[in-house]
Amino acid sequence: MQETIKKILSEVKDTPVAVMTLSDDTDIINDIGLDSLQMVTFMLKLEEELNIQIDFNNLDFSNLMSVGSLCDFLSKQK
Repeated sequence: MQETIKKILSEVKDTPVAVMTLSDDTDIINDIGLDSLQMVTFMLKLEEELNIQIDFNNLDFSNLMSVGSLCDFLSKQK
């Protein structure tokens, strides 16, 4: 799942090289720098690629603090 998250982040930011430089500790908001439109696109692509429905009522800012924390949150969504 982490590789899928990294791949989608690279697609949304339009930086194919980024997938190789992202780690599980990469801060999605501060390190990647997604704007609001990119964040919505990222979330929609996550739902599509992972075949899940994200519960946005339970999605917390802390879940976006790293690729690993987002992965943990999404694992519970399945």
